[in-house]
Amino acid sequence: MTLANPPEIQMKTITRLVALCGALTAGCAYGTDPADRWLFTRMSDLDYARMICERVDIQDDATCVNRMLDVYANPAEAEFPPEQSTSGPFLIMLGADNYYGWYRSHPFAADFRVTNGRTICRGGYNAFMGATDAVFAVQCDDGRHGTATTVRDTSGRNGVGTLTMSDGSVGRIIFGRDVLQGTPAAG
Repeated sequence: MTLANPPEIQMKTITRLVALCGALTAGCAYGTDPADRWLFTRMSDLDYARMICERVDIQDDATCVNRMLDVYANPAEAEFPPEQSTSGPFLIMLGADNYYGWYRSHPFAADFRVTNGRTICRGGYNAFMGATDAVFAVQCDDGRHGTATTVRDTSGRNGVGTLTMSDGSVGRIIFGRDVLQGTPAAG
């Protein structure tokens, strides 16, 4: 006569298997290039500061990075309620220009609007309108168009991305209240 596993042992086994699958997925689901379609990216404060400061003159780079790290260590803004965690400042570094603006996101749709002071660019995607990927269709007032992809960091409130325009130019995207505080993008 054989005894079946008691329900408690079966439940523990299932729980362990689910936890193992989750750990394996999380370990394999992140990267730093949004074009690779990772689920999230691991970005440190130093990574964000270096990206934001990459365009300053070399002699001012350390000052810029240290200033950004200080802003991150001593935030001036209060914690935002959960309903405001799906919008925030948005920065695109394209060519010699920085485009500052704002993004909004929902589970199946998102959009942004940025400007360099001369040109306005807008981007968005909407799964309800047929978008099968979270790839932003981008249109600028000067006639340029392209696509943008983003990936959130592990906090879910900030992230990075890539903008590719029809003329072949490629830009970097940084977004989120936490990482853009203290910059013109934060307002």
